[in-house]
Amino acid sequence: MFSPIIWLWFSKWWKKRVNIPEVIKKHIEQWAKEFFCWYNPPYWHNKFWFEVSPNGRFAEHEQITDFESLKEIVEEIHKYWKKIMWNINHWYYTDIVREETKQIIQDYIDVWIDWFIVSSFWVLEYLDEISDWTWEHGYVIQWKKYHLNISTIMAVYNQDAISFLKENYPIHKIILSREITLKEFEEISKKFPDLLFEMFWEWDFCRYNNWLCFAEHKYTDRDICTIVVNDLIIKKAINYDYRKIITDKNLSNNEKAQKFDNEYEDEFILLKDKLEKYILNKSLKKDNLELLNEIKSLSETIIKKYVIYFDPLQGIKTQHNINFQIIYEAVEILSDNNIDFKNDYFENINDLLNYLKNEKELGYKQYLKNLHEFMWAKFWVEAKYKDDFYNRSDNLNLFSYVFFDKFKNLDTVKFPTRWRDYLPKIKLIDECVKNPDKIYEILSLNDIPERAHYDLKYLFNDNKYWFYEIRKKIHSNIC
Repeated sequence: MFSPIIWLWFSKWWKKRVNIPEVIKKHIEQWAKEFFCWYNPPYWHNKFWFEVSPNGRFAEHEQITDFESLKEIVEEIHKYWKKIMWNINHWYYTDIVREETKQIIQDYIDVWIDWFIVSSFWVLEYLDEISDWTWEHGYVIQWKKYHLNISTIMAVYNQDAISFLKENYPIHKIILSREITLKEFEEISKKFPDLLFEMFWEWDFCRYNNWLCFAEHKYTDRDICTIVVNDLIIKKAINYDYRKIITDKNLSNNEKAQKFDNEYEDEFILLKDKLEKYILNKSLKKDNLELLNEIKSLSETIIKKYVIYFDPLQGIKTQHNINFQIIYEAVEILSDNNIDFKNDYFENINDLLNYLKNEKELGYKQYLKNLHEFMWAKFWVEAKYKDDFYNRSDNLNLFSYVFFDKFKNLDTVKFPTRWRDYLPKIKLIDECVKNPDKIYEILSLNDIPERAHYDLKYLFNDNKYWFYEIRKKIHSNIC
């Protein structure tokens, strides 16, 4: 079921169309199911250049820039009886670009493309307008044979939107918005069993839906998204109880606003300060009961608010792993003093301490293993972490692919390859779909929730502590 859809994009040395047959053949041999491309011909880019695009891409090297290449690519793909779709999915089409957009559509029709990926109602209406019956070579041809794929840029969020599109246009497939959850997709899939869908998975680290993003990327070495990732410093954390505060009928709006004040204190720094005072008092043989209660209170807040784990893909002295060490030392002190506290997941303080010990010991070993694999070069381990973090590429998402396999109208699932060999991941997915228990053999301590999908808890009966259950199984497998 999970076959690659290949984006054909060309660097500058491709301008003379060298190696097109060779590259397409290679993708076909690697299980390619479909292809898609962007097209920005001379009559467009000479007039508007690439800053104003006919599609969702702005860089020259990411597009086909001449009709001859367009034709050759389509013919080559059709030799293998495969399909190719072309994007007409820019965020907006003004009157100024109307005629050029129509010409691009005509170019597509002339080379017999299979599908359009569309984001504009004007484009949908125009394609519907030119969809009349014609005769050619004794056969009846109707332009509606060009199935329409609804782009994620159109921002399809719900069943009513899907019903409207399905009733009014010859829709082949809908690429759902990135925010659609697993639960929502399951309901949508059952509601429209005769319609094909596509979902994004292991998506980019982008906080905006495509439809709401108007950033023009890749004009410089550091685009907006890259700056967000590389300079990701959390200045303020949201109150983890915000839902309860908002829905609390006993609080006035003013009282709710006060609970969302702008003052932010890092709980880990506060806890570290308490631990240092505790150690000092202990050396001076002073009473520590009040401090222990403060340590308990802060630890309870942190355990409830954050997912606690050691990340072997980050350096030992990174803030994440320093914070892990702080809470580990606090729990150790509480356990030594027989001070327990209740938690929704861990049975008691010793259960939590045992989990943290395993995280620390096995995590350190995994970190050294990572260093060894990268020839003891810390910067390569850091690069691996940033790459996985940005692309949310994580084997935890294998649970999602097993879930997806039961929906036969989920035609395609997108995950970023970004210059990487996608075949190993496709093979992993295939193995896990056939044998779901294999996931636990594949998972390692390198896999973390920030690089997995936020809605995975739905696959664990909406258990918010699903990550701890998986982590403990990994501990057992290693031991």
